[in-house]
Amino acid sequence: MTILGEDRPDVEDTTVEELRAQQEQLEQARRDLADRTRQERERAAQQLAAERRRAERELARRQREIDDAERRLLRTERRLRRQGAGSGASVDLTPTTRRRRRSRRADDDLLDAARAEASTRVPRLWLAATLALAAGLSLALGSALSAERVERGQTGTLTVLDTAQADLRDAVSVLDTELVRYATGEPVPLDGAGQLPSVTTAQEVLARDGLDPFAAERLAEVEPALASDTVSPVRAATVWRDTRLDMAYAVSSWDVERELEAMRPGSALGTTLLWAGGLLLAVGAVVLLRAGARVAGAFVALAALATSLLVVQDTQPGWREAVTAHEDATDRPGDLQRVVQDDLQVLVGLRSVEPWEADDEYGYWNQHYALEEGADPDGTVAQVRADLGRTLAQEGGQEAQRTAALDLVAAADAARAPLEADLVTAREAVVAEATTGPSTALLAAGLGLAVLLPFAGLGAESIARRRKEEA
Repeated sequence: MTILGEDRPDVEDTTVEELRAQQEQLEQARRDLADRTRQERERAAQQLAAERRRAERELARRQREIDDAERRLLRTERRLRRQGAGSGASVDLTPTTRRRRRSRRADDDLLDAARAEASTRVPRLWLAATLALAAGLSLALGSALSAERVERGQTGTLTVLDTAQADLRDAVSVLDTELVRYATGEPVPLDGAGQLPSVTTAQEVLARDGLDPFAAERLAEVEPALASDTVSPVRAATVWRDTRLDMAYAVSSWDVERELEAMRPGSALGTTLLWAGGLLLAVGAVVLLRAGARVAGAFVALAALATSLLVVQDTQPGWREAVTAHEDATDRPGDLQRVVQDDLQVLVGLRSVEPWEADDEYGYWNQHYALEEGADPDGTVAQVRADLGRTLAQEGGQEAQRTAALDLVAAADAARAPLEADLVTAREAVVAEATTGPSTALLAAGLGLAVLLPFAGLGAESIARRRKEEA
């Protein structure tokens, strides 16, 4: 029992924080022990791997020594047999002692193991030959497909579409003239068919074979508002704008792009087969080099590089450049006519120009983005536009406005003529690229090297091995 006044040691209770700290210390010790165990295991695995590599290298060195000993033994045996045959004496090369027989038996076992090891590389030559054969077939088929070209007679649809677009732009120019005359009090009379001359011209263009007949039907529904005095100016201007758009887009650019895609030389399948053939040759070269067949591997690697001659002719840089030039040449005449459309909309009141914009040096009548791209090289259209802007700003009479507007239409037609000629040149370049095949010499050289080099390398490797075995 406890006696009052007795001197006893103090008892300290362990708190929760101290228990948690002790537990963390135990966990940390356990983690440290696990890390040390893992490091010891990794170090042991590395040492074991190093020992294994050293053993493999030692076995390989001994195998080479055995191979060299076998070759020296065979050469000595052949030399002695030749000497004995030349002197007429018989040479007995059979071991006489039991010790030599045991040694020879052990050597034979080592030589058999060496031959078995060497024979494991033969199937790789057959694998490389199979890859070379598959690559040759893939390259031959890919070259045949990529060399396909359309006949010149099959390019007529592109000519029909381009010519129709050019003729429709002429009809749009006539329609602009009819609008100007209507807006200045001199409407154009209808022709014998009861239609505007521009609409009749556009319908004749769209009646050609190979064009969309529904576009002509839409134009037939156009009200001849520009030839009547009873129609309001706003209605007449709206009809002009809608008819102009129908004419401009009667032959869709999608139709032209679809025809260009159909004329594209070569094929996607041919390109895929060419790349597949080159990849197969590269894999074959790696297989041969890993098998120790350096001569055959070098030949197959050269064949893989020779496939670049086939891929180069399949890239078709000339075709892409011709198509891009054709697209640019198709857009320029239409851009120029859109400038005229914007200006005539100001004339008929469909578009307003602020006074500050009309008088400014960089205002509407003095600048236009479409004229800065070579559509107006001598500045004639820009000058006529500026004159029309001044005439409208000064509120000149109908005669002055008619003269200025007709001058704008005529100047735009004159500037459009060389652009139409450029379009014809661009179309001829596209047709030439679509119908001209690749270089026969380039195809023959690339295909011949890619097909023959692998088999030449495999043949050289087989001869070298045979000679090595006979030596």
